[in-house]
Amino acid sequence: MSKRARIAVIGAGGIGAAAHLPAIEALHDEVELVAIVDPDEGRRTAAGERFGCEALYADATTMLAEVSPDIAVVATPPHLHEPLAIEAMRAGAWVYCEKPLTGSLASADRIAAAEAETGRWCVTVSQFRYSGGSRQVERGLRDGRWGRPLLGISHTNWFRGPEYWDAPWRGKFATEFGGSTTTQAYHAVDLLLWLMGGDWASVGGVAETISRPIEVEDASVASVRFASGAIASVVSTVLSHDPVTRLEVVAEKASVRLETLYLPLLAEWTVRTIGEGDAAVVVDDWAEDEPEMLVNAHRAQLAELVAAWRADVRPQLTTEESRATLEFLTALYKSSAEGRVIARGEIGPGDPFYEALDAAGPTRAEARRG
Repeated sequence: MSKRARIAVIGAGGIGAAAHLPAIEALHDEVELVAIVDPDEGRRTAAGERFGCEALYADATTMLAEVSPDIAVVATPPHLHEPLAIEAMRAGAWVYCEKPLTGSLASADRIAAAEAETGRWCVTVSQFRYSGGSRQVERGLRDGRWGRPLLGISHTNWFRGPEYWDAPWRGKFATEFGGSTTTQAYHAVDLLLWLMGGDWASVGGVAETISRPIEVEDASVASVRFASGAIASVVSTVLSHDPVTRLEVVAEKASVRLETLYLPLLAEWTVRTIGEGDAAVVVDDWAEDEPEMLVNAHRAQLAELVAAWRADVRPQLTTEESRATLEFLTALYKSSAEGRVIARGEIGPGDPFYEALDAAGPTRAEARRG
C-alpha cells in the first residue's frame, strides 16, 4: 500500500468541520488525520471527538513543531491564510488553503516566494472546478468538441441576511478583504475564467455596498475581455431573493449552461445546439457517468493533491495559478474605484491595489459612515 499522507487541519469551525474533515475521513485509505488546530477549545474538542483525533492544539506553531504533518489544511478566516501557509511550508508541509488564498497580490507573491524557498506547494481550494460535470465541460471546450468559447456569463445571486455578519471577522476589510465578489462569487468566477481558457485580458466593473450594514461590497457587476476575443459578464450579490448560481459558456458549436446554488452536480449542466428552424436541441450524450469521488469537490481535489504529493510532482492550482483569479478580482475593484477598464498585468508594486484587493474600500466605507 502507498504511504498515507499525514494531514493536519487548521480551523475546525465552518468549512473545516463541514467539508475538509469529512473529506479526510472519506479518504482514510489515502490519508491519516494527525492533528486538529483551533483556538476555540469547544470547537477543537467537538471536532476531535467526531473525527477520532486526539492530537488537538490551540495554535498552529506548536502543532507544526510537534506533529510535522505532510499536508496542512488551512480553513481559517482569510486574514490568517498567508502567515499560516508560509509557516506550514517552512515547517515542511504542503498546504491546502481555503479561498480566497489571501488578500492582495503582494501577499500572493510572498506565498509564491515561500513555495520557491521551501520546495513545498500551496494549493487553493477551487471546489467548482472539481464539482460534478465541471471537468468534463472543461475537456469538451479544450478539445474543440464545442468549438471556441465566445461568450461567458457568471451570475452569483445569493442571499445573506444581516445576521450572517454576526461573525466578527465577516464583512470587514481587515479580515475578509472583500464581499460578494470575493467571498460568495469566487468559485463561480474562477470556474468561468477556467472554462473560457484562463486568458482574461481586461475587466471593467462596479462594486458597491448597496444595502447591507457592512464595510465590504454586497453587489458587483463586470464586463470582461479575453485575449482570444471572447467576452463575458460577471455579476455577484448577496441581496437576491431568488438564490441561484448561473453560469453559461456560449461556444461556436454549442452552449453549455449550469444552474446550481453552492455545489454543481453533473445533472445541473445542460448542453444545447441549434437544430432545424433555429430551435434549441438538448444534447443528451455529452457526459460520462462520474464516480462518487467527483461528486464531493473537496474530496476530489484533496485526492488529486495527495497523489501529487506522493509522486512529488507539482499539483494543480498552486499560487501562480490561483493568483490569476486573485488578480482578476483586484482589477475589478480597481476598475470600480477608478472608473476605467483595467488591463491584466498593470497592477504591480507601488500601486495601492497591489497591497490590497479593494484598496479604495476602506475610504468608501468611511464615507458611508460619515
